[in-house]
Amino acid sequence: MTLRIGILVIHNDPVPEVEVWSSVRPGTSVHTARFWTPRAFGTEFTGRDLDSLFGDTGLDIAVRQLGELGVHALGYCFTSASVFGGIAFDAAFAERAEKLAGGIPVITAGQALREALVDSEAEDIAVVAPPWFSDATLDALRSYLPVTVRQIIRFELPPVWEGIDRPDLFDRGARHAVEAAELERQVLEALEPEVGTLLVPGSGFASLAAAERLRRSCGLQTISANTALVQALEKRLPQEAAIQVP
Repeated sequence: MTLRIGILVIHNDPVPEVEVWSSVRPGTSVHTARFWTPRAFGTEFTGRDLDSLFGDTGLDIAVRQLGELGVHALGYCFTSASVFGGIAFDAAFAERAEKLAGGIPVITAGQALREALVDSEAEDIAVVAPPWFSDATLDALRSYLPVTVRQIIRFELPPVWEGIDRPDLFDRGARHAVEAAELERQVLEALEPEVGTLLVPGSGFASLAAAERLRRSCGLQTISANTALVQALEKRLPQEAAIQVP
Protein backbone atom coordinates (compact mmCIF):
# COMPACT_ATOMS: atom_id res chain seq x y z
CA MET A 1 0.00 0.00 0.00
CA THR A 2 0.97 3.63 -0.27
CA LEU A 3 2.61 5.12 2.80
CA ARG A 4 1.27 8.56 3.63
CA ILE A 5 3.14 11.46 5.17
CA GLY A 6 1.48 14.71 6.14
CA ILE A 7 3.01 18.17 6.21
CA LEU A 8 1.76 21.30 7.95
CA VAL A 9 2.51 24.33 5.80
CA ILE A 10 2.02 28.09 6.23
CA HIS A 11 -0.87 29.34 4.10
CA ASN A 12 1.27 31.26 1.58
CA ASP A 13 4.30 28.97 1.33
CA PRO A 14 4.55 27.18 -2.04
CA VAL A 15 7.88 25.42 -1.48
CA PRO A 16 7.52 22.47 0.95
CA GLU A 17 5.03 20.53 -1.18
CA VAL A 18 7.25 20.78 -4.27
CA GLU A 19 10.43 19.75 -2.51
CA VAL A 20 8.88 17.10 -0.28
CA TRP A 21 7.05 15.46 -3.21
CA SER A 22 10.35 15.46 -5.14
CA SER A 23 12.25 13.86 -2.27
CA VAL A 24 10.03 11.04 -1.01
CA ARG A 25 10.64 7.43 -1.94
CA PRO A 26 8.47 5.66 -4.50
CA GLY A 27 5.31 4.36 -2.85
CA THR A 28 4.97 7.34 -0.51
CA SER A 29 2.33 10.04 -0.94
CA VAL A 30 2.38 13.56 0.52
CA HIS A 31 -0.67 15.29 2.01
CA THR A 32 -0.77 18.95 3.03
CA ALA A 33 -2.83 20.93 5.49
CA ARG A 34 -2.33 24.67 5.85
CA PHE A 35 -2.46 27.14 8.70
CA TRP A 36 -2.28 30.92 8.84
CA THR A 37 1.17 32.39 9.27
CA PRO A 38 1.81 33.07 12.95
CA ARG A 39 3.62 36.31 12.12
CA ALA A 40 1.68 39.53 11.71
CA PHE A 41 2.79 41.55 8.69
CA GLY A 42 5.23 44.28 9.71
CA THR A 43 6.48 42.34 12.72
CA GLU A 44 9.31 39.90 13.27
CA PHE A 45 8.51 36.37 14.43
CA THR A 46 10.36 35.52 17.64
CA GLY A 47 8.21 32.65 18.85
CA ARG A 48 4.68 32.06 20.14
CA ASP A 49 3.25 29.98 22.94
CA LEU A 50 1.58 26.73 21.98
CA ASP A 51 -1.96 27.82 22.86
CA SER A 52 -1.68 30.82 20.53
CA LEU A 53 0.15 28.88 17.85
CA PHE A 54 -2.45 26.12 17.67
CA GLY A 55 -5.57 28.14 18.43
CA ASP A 56 -5.07 31.38 16.52
CA THR A 57 -3.66 30.07 13.24
CA GLY A 58 -5.91 27.09 12.53
CA LEU A 59 -3.02 24.75 13.20
CA ASP A 60 -5.13 22.61 15.52
CA ILE A 61 -7.64 22.06 12.71
CA ALA A 62 -4.87 21.28 10.20
CA VAL A 63 -3.38 18.66 12.49
CA ARG A 64 -6.75 16.98 13.08
CA GLN A 65 -7.49 16.98 9.35
CA LEU A 66 -4.31 15.09 8.53
CA GLY A 67 -4.92 12.72 11.41
CA GLU A 68 -8.39 11.92 10.14
CA LEU A 69 -7.05 11.57 6.59
CA GLY A 70 -4.88 8.77 7.88
CA VAL A 71 -1.29 9.88 7.40
CA HIS A 72 1.32 7.67 9.03
CA ALA A 73 3.68 10.47 10.13
CA LEU A 74 3.34 14.23 10.33
CA GLY A 75 5.84 17.08 9.84
CA TYR A 76 5.70 20.77 10.79
CA CYS A 77 7.24 22.99 8.10
CA PHE A 78 8.11 26.11 10.08
CA THR A 79 11.73 26.11 11.20
CA SER A 80 11.63 29.51 12.90
CA ALA A 81 9.29 28.22 15.61
CA SER A 82 11.93 25.68 16.63
CA VAL A 83 14.80 28.13 16.29
CA PHE A 84 13.23 30.53 18.79
CA GLY A 85 11.52 27.91 20.96
CA GLY A 86 14.44 25.50 21.19
CA ILE A 87 14.35 21.76 21.70
CA ALA A 88 11.79 22.22 24.47
CA PHE A 89 9.41 23.64 21.86
CA ASP A 90 10.04 20.68 19.56
CA ALA A 91 9.12 18.21 22.29
CA ALA A 92 6.06 20.15 23.46
CA PHE A 93 4.82 20.70 19.90
CA ALA A 94 5.16 17.02 19.02
CA GLU A 95 3.36 15.92 22.19
CA ARG A 96 0.43 18.26 21.58
CA ALA A 97 0.14 17.54 17.87
CA GLU A 98 0.36 13.78 18.36
CA LYS A 99 -2.62 13.89 20.71
CA LEU A 100 -4.64 15.95 18.22
CA ALA A 101 -3.70 13.62 15.38
CA GLY A 102 -4.68 10.47 17.23
CA GLY A 103 -1.21 9.21 18.14
CA ILE A 104 0.51 9.73 14.78
CA PRO A 105 4.27 10.45 15.11
CA VAL A 106 5.04 14.17 14.71
CA ILE A 107 8.33 15.96 14.09
CA THR A 108 9.24 19.58 13.43
CA ALA A 109 11.48 20.67 10.57
CA GLY A 110 13.88 22.07 13.15
CA GLN A 111 14.21 18.76 14.94
CA ALA A 112 14.68 17.04 11.58
CA LEU A 113 17.55 19.41 10.76
CA ARG A 114 19.22 18.64 14.06
CA GLU A 115 18.87 14.90 13.48
CA ALA A 116 20.26 15.17 9.96
CA LEU A 117 23.30 17.11 11.14
CA VAL A 118 24.05 14.57 13.86
CA ASP A 119 23.48 11.57 11.56
CA SER A 120 25.72 12.99 8.82
CA GLU A 121 28.48 13.94 11.27
CA ALA A 122 28.77 17.11 9.22
CA GLU A 123 31.57 19.56 9.98
CA ASP A 124 32.68 22.86 8.45
CA ILE A 125 29.10 23.93 7.83
CA ALA A 126 27.88 26.99 5.95
CA VAL A 127 24.31 28.14 6.49
CA VAL A 128 22.64 29.42 3.33
CA ALA A 129 20.19 31.91 4.79
CA PRO A 130 16.90 32.92 3.19
CA PRO A 131 16.74 36.66 2.47
CA TRP A 132 13.85 37.07 4.92
CA PHE A 133 15.83 35.70 7.91
CA SER A 134 16.78 38.62 10.17
CA ASP A 135 20.05 38.84 12.08
CA ALA A 136 18.10 37.89 15.23
CA THR A 137 16.81 34.74 13.52
CA LEU A 138 20.33 33.78 12.44
CA ASP A 139 21.67 34.32 15.96
CA ALA A 140 18.89 32.10 17.34
CA LEU A 141 19.66 29.50 14.67
CA ARG A 142 23.31 29.32 15.69
CA SER A 143 22.24 28.65 19.27
CA TYR A 144 19.69 26.03 18.25
CA LEU A 145 21.88 23.91 15.99
CA PRO A 146 23.91 21.05 17.50
CA VAL A 147 27.00 22.02 15.46
CA THR A 148 29.18 25.07 15.05
CA VAL A 149 28.41 27.19 11.99
CA ARG A 150 31.56 28.17 10.14
CA GLN A 151 30.00 30.59 7.65
CA ILE A 152 26.68 32.25 6.87
CA ILE A 153 25.85 33.01 3.25
CA ARG A 154 22.78 35.18 2.92
CA PHE A 155 20.99 34.87 -0.39
CA GLU A 156 20.60 38.36 -1.82
CA LEU A 157 17.64 39.40 -3.92
CA PRO A 158 17.75 41.79 -6.91
CA PRO A 159 17.61 45.55 -6.23
CA VAL A 160 13.85 45.65 -6.85
CA TRP A 161 13.40 44.18 -3.35
CA GLU A 162 15.41 46.88 -1.58
CA GLY A 163 13.59 48.94 1.03
CA ILE A 164 11.44 46.06 2.31
CA ASP A 165 12.13 44.87 5.84
CA ARG A 166 13.58 41.37 5.82
CA PRO A 167 10.73 39.68 7.74
CA ASP A 168 8.21 41.08 5.23
CA LEU A 169 10.03 39.87 2.11
CA PHE A 170 8.44 36.42 2.23
CA ASP A 171 4.88 37.74 2.37
CA ARG A 172 5.62 40.30 -0.34
CA GLY A 173 6.47 37.49 -2.77
CA ALA A 174 10.21 36.90 -2.40
CA ARG A 175 9.39 33.23 -1.89
CA HIS A 176 8.88 33.14 -5.69
CA ALA A 177 12.12 35.02 -6.47
CA VAL A 178 14.68 32.36 -5.53
CA GLU A 179 16.19 30.87 -8.71
CA ALA A 180 18.41 27.80 -8.65
CA ALA A 181 21.09 29.19 -10.96
CA GLU A 182 21.40 32.39 -8.96
CA LEU A 183 21.49 30.53 -5.66
CA GLU A 184 24.24 28.30 -7.03
CA ARG A 185 26.20 31.34 -8.26
CA GLN A 186 25.99 33.18 -4.95
CA VAL A 187 27.04 30.11 -2.97
CA LEU A 188 30.04 29.39 -5.18
CA GLU A 189 31.09 33.02 -5.10
CA ALA A 190 31.00 33.31 -1.32
CA LEU A 191 31.84 29.79 -0.12
CA GLU A 192 34.94 29.37 2.03
CA PRO A 193 37.15 26.55 0.69
CA GLU A 194 37.00 24.51 3.91
CA VAL A 195 33.21 24.20 3.86
CA GLY A 196 31.90 20.74 2.99
CA THR A 197 28.23 20.95 3.98
CA LEU A 198 25.56 23.51 3.22
CA LEU A 199 22.62 23.89 5.58
CA VAL A 200 19.41 25.48 4.27
CA PRO A 201 17.16 26.12 7.29
CA GLY A 202 14.05 27.69 5.74
CA SER A 203 11.16 25.45 4.65
CA GLY A 204 10.00 28.19 2.28
CA PHE A 205 13.43 28.72 0.72
CA ALA A 206 13.61 26.74 -2.54
CA SER A 207 16.97 24.97 -2.71
CA LEU A 208 16.47 21.45 -4.06
CA ALA A 209 17.50 22.19 -7.66
CA ALA A 210 20.48 24.30 -6.59
CA ALA A 211 21.59 21.59 -4.16
CA GLU A 212 21.73 19.03 -6.97
CA ARG A 213 23.71 21.41 -9.18
CA LEU A 214 26.19 22.05 -6.38
CA ARG A 215 26.54 18.35 -5.64
CA ARG A 216 27.34 17.60 -9.27
CA SER A 217 29.67 20.56 -9.81
CA CYS A 218 31.75 20.44 -6.63
CA GLY A 219 30.57 17.57 -4.42
CA LEU A 220 28.93 19.75 -1.78
CA GLN A 221 26.51 18.05 0.60
CA THR A 222 23.32 20.02 1.23
CA ILE A 223 20.97 19.49 4.15
CA SER A 224 17.74 21.45 3.85
CA ALA A 225 14.74 21.76 6.12
CA ASN A 226 12.56 19.96 3.58
CA THR A 227 14.88 17.08 2.70
CA ALA A 228 15.76 16.55 6.37
CA LEU A 229 12.06 16.46 7.22
CA VAL A 230 11.41 13.81 4.57
CA GLN A 231 14.20 11.64 5.97
CA ALA A 232 12.93 12.07 9.53
CA LEU A 233 9.35 11.27 8.55
CA GLU A 234 10.38 8.17 6.62
CA LYS A 235 12.21 6.92 9.72
CA ARG A 236 8.98 7.28 11.67
CA LEU A 237 6.75 5.42 9.24
CA PRO A 238 5.53 2.30 11.04
CA GLN A 239 6.74 -0.98 9.59
CA GLU A 240 3.26 -2.46 9.76
CA ALA A 241 1.91 0.35 7.57
CA ALA A 242 3.23 -1.44 4.54
CA ILE A 243 0.83 -4.32 5.06
CA GLN A 244 -2.19 -2.49 6.40
CA VAL A 245 -5.31 -2.06 4.30
CA PRO A 246 -5.88 1.68 3.63
